[in-house]
Amino acid sequence: MKISRFIAILSLMSAVCFSYTQSVFAQNKTYNRMINGAAKVVRAKFTGSEEVRYNYDEDNQNIVCGYIMDVEVIKSYKGGTDNFKVFVSNEDILLGEDLEYFIIARRNQKFGETRAIDFLNCLEGRSTRTDVSKLPYLATNITQQIFPLVSYKREDNIVDPDTRVVKKGEWMMLVNRIANNALPYTIARRRLNNGNDDIIEEMRLNDFIRDFELE
Repeated sequence: MKISRFIAILSLMSAVCFSYTQSVFAQNKTYNRMINGAAKVVRAKFTGSEEVRYNYDEDNQNIVCGYIMDVEVIKSYKGGTDNFKVFVSNEDILLGEDLEYFIIARRNQKFGETRAIDFLNCLEGRSTRTDVSKLPYLATNITQQIFPLVSYKREDNIVDPDTRVVKKGEWMMLVNRIANNALPYTIARRRLNNGNDDIIEEMRLNDFIRDFELE
């Protein structure tokens, strides 16, 4: 009886370990696929922007579908150090030109001189078909690709209210997206209470770079 119970417990533990391993593999695969397919992985600043708007005839509304952002590269992990333009949707959190961002952008295969019609995400979950031939790079996906960066210095004495530990180092801000559950558990993450309901967590930049072997 004891042997049977031991075997049953051992089998259960093995199943749990296998399930956890498969879960971690799936999580890593989501972001690995995005990074491997990216044309640009950079630390950068936005130096300018151009609205991409659309007229909704049924509502007589002219709304912003997103922005073409001018990107000034500070450090390149992939894709070179040349500055470039990227389309971002309204789902991305842009906190000002003075802030630095970690950006993962893919090449727009329809960019060029020939007019190309495709869907763009607009405000409040709406989308529209429009000419995308003027957008050289895209950073729109259900997985977050634009991360505002925040830096904490020990001498600033900013205390994490949950752990009561002084914050330090560089962190990537996470917006409220289900897809961010695909991030590996090995990246340090913590809740962020900064008054912005759209930004719910922050994760350690160095952990992200390490886990995805960007350096």
